[in-house]
Amino acid sequence: MNLQNGYIEEDVFPKIFTHYEERPYGILFYNEANRDSYDSNHAVIYRDKIDDLKTVIDEIKDFYGSRNLRTILYQAMTDNGWFEEISGELAGFGFKSWTELQEYMLPTGVDRIVPNPELEVTKIEKWNEDLENVFIEAEEPWEIEVAKATLNYPRNWMFAAKENGKTIGIIYGHVSDIACRVDYLLVSKKHRGVGAGRALFHTYNEWCKQSGIDKAYLWPDGETARRIYMEGGYEPVEIIKAGRAVLRTDL
Repeated sequence: MNLQNGYIEEDVFPKIFTHYEERPYGILFYNEANRDSYDSNHAVIYRDKIDDLKTVIDEIKDFYGSRNLRTILYQAMTDNGWFEEISGELAGFGFKSWTELQEYMLPTGVDRIVPNPELEVTKIEKWNEDLENVFIEAEEPWEIEVAKATLNYPRNWMFAAKENGKTIGIIYGHVSDIACRVDYLLVSKKHRGVGAGRALFHTYNEWCKQSGIDKAYLWPDGETARRIYMEGGYEPVEIIKAGRAVLRTDL
């Protein structure tokens, strides 16, 4: 897979679960009903599409301010390290900015995961309350609406893990014309350590093989996920400096 397509997908994938408006300089994602979700409420801006940064920033601030949403900026993934270069300008516009190092991984090896046989993993076609409880027990309720909307996307995929009949973990994502993305892997805090994450990722790998998916990528959100993905046959390929900025409220 061409990882550049993965970076393009990173910028646009929220279109499948939130509202958005496209502008000459980027994309404005928003959802007043799920304001705690950063993925649902942020502006992606492209360095080479901006002539006057201040004008663009003012327009973005007005857009989110009119909806009573906090203004959050994401640097386009192909603009590796850009927000570090303009951190002074962003501060002058009233933003706190930072860089997140995102390690992108591709399936280059063999899946060595041996799933816990006491766990049942099934493909999900319809939302149910048990799935919702996973997010609540993981203390990430803002992802519920994101997951629900993703499940309605025609090219989604979603798997859930059960222990003794109780749903304890979920993995989901989507397939686009250019990439297959793991959007989220989550296990209830009450049930971590039993191998749910590993069983879910192994099932996803098997589904990719059966479905002929050959353009998958992901980036791990934490060391535990990274270990699972590496055991599942993925290897780090590149680290991107992902720029983030949030409008300060203490000014």
